[in-house]
Amino acid sequence: MIRAGFVLLAAALLGGCFYSEDALIGRFSAQFPLDEGFYSHTPYHPDGRPFDRPAWSGEIDRRGARYVSDDENFPHQNTRLRELSPGIYAAQRESEGRYLYGLVWVYEGGRVATYHQPQCADLSDTARTTYELVEHDEERGACEVTDWNRLEGALLSYISEHDGNVPIDGVYRRVD
Repeated sequence: MIRAGFVLLAAALLGGCFYSEDALIGRFSAQFPLDEGFYSHTPYHPDGRPFDRPAWSGEIDRRGARYVSDDENFPHQNTRLRELSPGIYAAQRESEGRYLYGLVWVYEGGRVATYHQPQCADLSDTARTTYELVEHDEERGACEVTDWNRLEGALLSYISEHDGNVPIDGVYRRVD
């Protein structure tokens, strides 16, 4: 039941996101603020409540400048991070031939991370114009981003426009 709920939640989050056709966080610009180790992953409901128990747990490693897991159903396989501001990172993950972008906050010296999939429609018209982002109706309001500087500016604007009160979509906790 939880796994099915997570799949539906993840599918819903893909609409309205920021994406690119080419990777904007390359191998040499990727950063690794999270420790390798065994983690539990708990997604959050849209109303801000965490699921009542983790939906996934397993070993997370770094390979090829990406976070990966050999454990089944790792929801953020092949993710790269790049710092936007101290403790705040842009996350890049490939899905169906495109690169999707989200936000990650890292805490406790790399042992805990929360994440959020920002929605392009939740960014002001002014910011979308400033960073030359075009919403694609056929993509349910998704915005294509063409370079790192535009992505960085759009994500920092998104945080600022939400007064730093960005919802949490899930949390990873290192389990010792």
